[in-house]
Parts: sequence; C-alpha cells; structure tokens
Amino acid sequence: MSNKFSGKDFVTIDQIKSKDDIDLIFERADVMKSVVEGHKVHETLKGKAVAVLFYQPSTRTFTSFVAAARRLGAYVIDIHGMTTYSSVTKGETLEDTIQSIHQTTGADAIVLRHPDNTSSQVASAVVPIPLLNAGSGKLEHPTQAVLDLYTIYQNMGKVDGLHVAMVGDLLYGRTVKSLAKMLAVSGKKNKITLIAPDELRMPKELIKELKGKVEIEETSDLSASLKGVDVLYMTRVQKEWFEHSGKLDEYERLKDKFILTRHMADQMPKNSIIMHPLPRVGEIMHEVDADPRAKYFEQMRSGLYTRMALLDLILED
Repeated sequence: MSNKFSGKDFVTIDQIKSKDDIDLIFERADVMKSVVEGHKVHETLKGKAVAVLFYQPSTRTFTSFVAAARRLGAYVIDIHGMTTYSSVTKGETLEDTIQSIHQTTGADAIVLRHPDNTSSQVASAVVPIPLLNAGSGKLEHPTQAVLDLYTIYQNMGKVDGLHVAMVGDLLYGRTVKSLAKMLAVSGKKNKITLIAPDELRMPKELIKELKGKVEIEETSDLSASLKGVDVLYMTRVQKEWFEHSGKLDEYERLKDKFILTRHMADQMPKNSIIMHPLPRVGEIMHEVDADPRAKYFEQMRSGLYTRMALLDLILED
C-alpha cells in the first residue's frame, strides 16, 4: 500500500479520506505494538529530529508523542509550557515562534498543541517541514481520533456496523468531533448517539456534515441509551472553556450532568467497551475501573502505537 502520508502535515482528520487510509495507519500501528511489547529496537527515525511544542497542559498526548519519537530513534526537543518558557511571553506571534523553532532546532517535524482553532493550519503554512496537530482549540484532535478508533478496532474487531454513544461536552470537546468524522469514513453502517445537555450539544454544522454518512441520534438521556451501544465514549465538561468565556456558573450547573456508575455500566452489553480521552473529573466513578469493559487506560497505550505509526509514516524516506 502506497504511503500517502510521507512528507505531509497531519493537521485535520479530514485528510483521512478512505478506509484504505485507516488501514495503512493501523497496519503500521500493529508493527509498533509488536515493537513495544517485544522490547525491540526499531529506530527508523535515527538521525532525525522532532520538536514537540505544547501551549496547553497535557499528560497523555505530550508524553506519548515524546515517547513515540524517542522510541523511533529521533532526537526530541520538547517544551511543555510554551506560554511560560518561550518568547510568547514577550508577545511573539505563533508564526514567528514556529519559524524560529524550525531554524534553531533543525527539526524534521513539529508537533503542536495550541488553544486557537486554526493554529495548526497557520503554523504549517510558514514552515516547509511536516506539522502534526496535537490538539487545536475546540475543533480538532486528529491523532486522538486515530488512537480512539484503533482502540475500538482492537477491542471490537471492526470499525463498521458500530453503535457509538458520545456523552458530555460535545460543544467544546474536540476529541468527539474528530472521532465522529473518522467514524463517518470508517464505515457506512455506523450509528452515533450524541448525549448532551442542550447547552453542550454538538455544533449543528458538524451534524449536518455527518448526516448521510452515519446515522445520527441526539438525546439528553444517558440511561436510556446504554442497552444497545457497542462503545460508550464519555467526556468531561471542560472548565477551561467556561473560564475563557466567563461562564463558570454554567460550568458548575453542568459539570455533573452525566455520571457513569457501576450500576449503569451493568446495563451495557457484555461485549461493549467504555472509553474516555481523559482526564476525568467525576463523570466516571472509580468503581467502574474494575469493569472489564472499561478501556480508557488501555486507550492511552493505543496513543503510543498510533503516534509512532504516524511519525514513522510521515517521516519515512
């Protein structure tokens, strides 16, 4: 299978056009899983450099990208705190910062997380090397969608004919938007149930885009939606976006709207799975962790395999 990702940016999930694109990434991710689990040396990026720049806090995405690049043998320049430890504090623009990092490090690729919706597109336009979007604003988190779908594939054995329920903050949450788009590409028989309060419903323009590609259902009743799901994808209500818009009272009112308990999880099919991009702040009770359907920690490991795969594909000679 030809490598359409070689030398290219990965800034939006819209770049994944077909099931063949998904298969290519997953085949490479399977290789990386074998490498990690077998404690093998697989330094396909030896001699290359990857800059990992995060303007927002992160645990999972940051560490998995750094680990992915290092496991592949790349030299890594990692800054987790760009708003504190760079010339951003002096008013430097994103475009100037990205060009500076390109020049000062000699990086072969840049991984960027930034709070602006169009940050990855803006940054990729000013440097000649590949740029990977590690989360941009409220709209995109393409590598998270890849690891999420890979987790689903590893557990369900398929990426079509699935019923996926997405719960919580569907307005500000970027992970659900990217995963919904990927499910629309992965199969023609997928169903997505969107479970959110009226204030946090998924944007109408995205729902319009998805209709005709997947079956869409909207509701605010979590309990009534549990019996027929294959995948329950929980998300937190994101306090940071309410702080930014001065609506903390609304956050307090909505933050505990959906809480998954062990009793509720027992209503789900035995072969279903529970996912969450993490961090959680109360929407999944710790008692659920012992349920064999709880896959949100396993989900994190998928991020290592798929980000290794993407870096390997993009920087492949």
